[in-house]
Amino acid sequence: MDKANPMERGFLAFFTLTAVLLTGLTFGVNCYVDPFGRWAAVDESSVAGKPAYTLNRRLFKLIAFDHWMADHAGERVSVLIGDSTTNQIDADDLTRLTRRPWYNLAYGGAGLAETIDLVAYVMNRHPLTQIVWGLPFARLIAGAENDIPRTIDMVGTPLRHMLTFESLHASYLVLRATWLGIGFEDPKMDTGDQDIVTYQLSRARSEIAGRPWPGEELVSLEDTLEEAQDRGVSVVLLNPPVHPRTTELYRTSFAERYAGYLTLLERHCVIDFDQAAHRAAWPARMFLDASHLTIEYKPLLTRALAQALGVPCARPLLTAR
Repeated sequence: MDKANPMERGFLAFFTLTAVLLTGLTFGVNCYVDPFGRWAAVDESSVAGKPAYTLNRRLFKLIAFDHWMADHAGERVSVLIGDSTTNQIDADDLTRLTRRPWYNLAYGGAGLAETIDLVAYVMNRHPLTQIVWGLPFARLIAGAENDIPRTIDMVGTPLRHMLTFESLHASYLVLRATWLGIGFEDPKMDTGDQDIVTYQLSRARSEIAGRPWPGEELVSLEDTLEEAQDRGVSVVLLNPPVHPRTTELYRTSFAERYAGYLTLLERHCVIDFDQAAHRAAWPARMFLDASHLTIEYKPLLTRALAQALGVPCARPLLTAR
């Protein structure tokens, strides 16, 4: 067998050394910056809007939750899961009002399939008393991307994740903001529209109309609810309040689909703050956009939820006024 000539050996040595250096550099920088707070607990209230949080909120929240659970070892806790409409609820205030520990695992954009997998994950990993599961009508669409399984893998293999360019990108943005003062804006944020409600409703209409009813996902949802019951975990489905124009869009443009959604809710323990009896408690002036309350009125949602949870099967009784 011919031996490699000096040029080939030199190239292989150079390639190997370069690969080792790049791998070591990636690993070292990511461990040093720790952009997702793996090695040290991070106060989530201080990171909202910062690069790592914005780039992968699912990963950041699950890591922060593990740190939080370490401080509540031996306790049965309760969690909030859902999209940004559920993320409006302040877990610390809910803890104070209900006198039991709550953590908010909801994040913007969470789809139905993602929340199903997230509920199953936290039930298998942690001792839970109750789950409030945000299930707004806008999320009942099939075929939405589900990044939670990959995120769960990242949580379970922290050292391997320190070798990814995704973490290196997050570290770069953190260092850029820290050392150079260059801010980071969420590229997914909507900007520049004079009537944000009209714009969001137009987008919601297109998205819902273009996706079929999530039959398979709803089968998985029912299975997950049964599993929770078998484990002794109370699950309450939550339909957060939305702008009156949003509700009107659902009722008129998607009448049959919306009726099916209401039938789904009625089969389970539910808090429906958008049902007709409570709709007047959430007037348009309270909303920042089509589905989110202003900062001023978000505490009302937390208080309303706390009171509703004290009622058998969590039927809402509190008005938001």
